[in-house]
Amino acid sequence: MSQNIPQYTVVEFSKAIKLTVENAFGYVKISGEITGLKKASSGHLYFNLKEENSSLTAVCFRNQAKNIDFEIGDGLQICAYGQITVYEGRSNYQIIVDKIEIAGIGAILEMIEKRRQKLASEGLFDEVYKKPIPFFPRIVGVITSETGAVIEDIKHRIQDRCPLNLLLYPSAVQGDKAPSEIIAGIRYFNAQKHKRPEVIIIARGGGSFEDLLAFNDENLVREVFKSEIPIISAVGHETDFTLIDFVADLRAPTPTASAEFVTPVLAELRQNLNNILRNIDNSKENYFKNKLQEVLNLGKNIISPQKYLENIENKYISLFEKIHILTFNILQNQTYRTNRIKIEANQVFDKIENYKQKLNFNFERIFKFIENDFAKKFIVIEGLAKTIKSSNYHQILARGFAVIKDINNKPVANCDDLKKHANFIIEMHDGIIEGANLNLIEKKSFDFQKKLISKNQNKQNQSKSEHLQSSIFDLIDK
Repeated sequence: MSQNIPQYTVVEFSKAIKLTVENAFGYVKISGEITGLKKASSGHLYFNLKEENSSLTAVCFRNQAKNIDFEIGDGLQICAYGQITVYEGRSNYQIIVDKIEIAGIGAILEMIEKRRQKLASEGLFDEVYKKPIPFFPRIVGVITSETGAVIEDIKHRIQDRCPLNLLLYPSAVQGDKAPSEIIAGIRYFNAQKHKRPEVIIIARGGGSFEDLLAFNDENLVREVFKSEIPIISAVGHETDFTLIDFVADLRAPTPTASAEFVTPVLAELRQNLNNILRNIDNSKENYFKNKLQEVLNLGKNIISPQKYLENIENKYISLFEKIHILTFNILQNQTYRTNRIKIEANQVFDKIENYKQKLNFNFERIFKFIENDFAKKFIVIEGLAKTIKSSNYHQILARGFAVIKDINNKPVANCDDLKKHANFIIEMHDGIIEGANLNLIEKKSFDFQKKLISKNQNKQNQSKSEHLQSSIFDLIDK
């Protein structure tokens, strides 16, 4: 029996297992929870798919990993698409992941909410960036499926309200290709130079939660934000919300409502236009009526030139009469005042004559008083002059006295001062002698002292004379 057991080497057995597993399963879809996620610097993702006590090794290479449009991490429930293979070096099997989807609505909603918060924090949903929707666009661009009922509903609604140019960019509205095709449509309309739409509608009819996932794509949201042309989001029903509803310039509850937002009702426009024209006609008619009435009112106040001149002439005649009466009254008043002045003038002249006599009398008294006062003053002056003349020290020198001075011509007052000077001057009535014998002077000091006493008296007399003379001059000035 042992002879019938197949024999393999390790390498042969590993290859056999590898071929068996890969041929048996090939491309599979496996759901599970991500654990042990590692992001290599090369861009590859390494993790395990776990369910209860079972675990499967998984690897997602860089080219496939960059297509994942949501945040993945430990604990996230996913569905991994890929090929089962066996790694011979460690004798274990793994899945080479080609595509990853989130498993379960709850996980998808959590992922969408985190994305919404991230985009909101960047300011993509702020009202300040919302562009106004034109009231009457000439061209409307629509991005939707060309085979669905949505485009037909939009066409019919626009045709019913107000026909205009409608440009369709066909695009998938669900599935993996939808985000990239819608982004291409937005870029296409924004790049147009001629026939460029003035507003873009991104539309899709109602569907399941999974059907609308394409409109939660982050790249699509950012492209809507960057669009220079205003965008209306019209995805699903009124209760359906996707991320492009927050970033779009306007959200329509349904595709049909989006057609109503971009087109006014032609009948209403015509009615409004008729109302405006009627108001213009009424305003014009009322304007001319008012102006005609103003002209008629002016005509009532217009008078003929002859009548106008007569009125002016009457005014001047009346004015001249008033001037004549006023002039007459003024002359009469002035005449009355002049007569009164003539009567009072005689009394004035009499008073002037009385004042004149009084003045002459007073002048005579004043002149006599001055004459008598001057006579008295001259008598006093003559006496003072005689006193001055008799008090002059030269008169005293003529009686035998002398004045001793130093070489600076200053009087020497006493013997002590005289001893201080080696040279001195003696002034007498008939001349001056320079130098002297000091011994002789000391012998005759007694006589000299007498002369000095006499000289001091002369100075005092001279000072009194000068003071008296100054008093006289002051009196004369007065």
